[in-house]
Amino acid sequence: MTRFLTIALAAILVSAVLTDIAGPVAAAASAQTEDPIAAIRRHYAQINRGTSKYKQVKKDLAGFSSEGGRLIAYFDGPNIIKLSATFYGETGKASEDYYYHDGKLIFVLRTDYRYNKPLSGRVIRTTMNRYYFSNDKLIRWIDEDGKQVASDSSAFETGQKEYLDSSKQFSEGARSKSPTIAGNQ
Repeated sequence: MTRFLTIALAAILVSAVLTDIAGPVAAAASAQTEDPIAAIRRHYAQINRGTSKYKQVKKDLAGFSSEGGRLIAYFDGPNIIKLSATFYGETGKASEDYYYHDGKLIFVLRTDYRYNKPLSGRVIRTTMNRYYFSNDKLIRWIDEDGKQVASDSSAFETGQKEYLDSSKQFSEGARSKSPTIAGNQ
């Protein structure tokens, strides 16, 4: 009986040692094969938890909407990690939040707010679109109905170009000395 207990205890100890050794290796392997959408969601949550600790730069947006707009850039050292753009109009407003990881755009959340009447500010309808990026490519778009937009559609390609271009323009504008980022509405 004691021989059996000795063998069982030895097996448990060997298993524990192997788990300690394999743990970091398994974690690294898991990180390499992690679903890109899950990784983007993890970065999104991490950025939003820490926004209060990042340096903020505010810019006016001109020519992007009928009633003007505002951009807030969040910097972690020299790196932009989030851009929040708000566009004002007579019948509503829209916000676009751009998220970055390792200097690359990974996610855009666009939220549209519709007013009950022009310039009232009373929101009666809110819609959201979610755009997921990897290596400067749109990899998933979830529309306002919660449905995935087909990646072979012309709208998908247009959305990719539009948000990559806006990301570049807003990033450059956030780094500039000018208080205003000008668009061509």
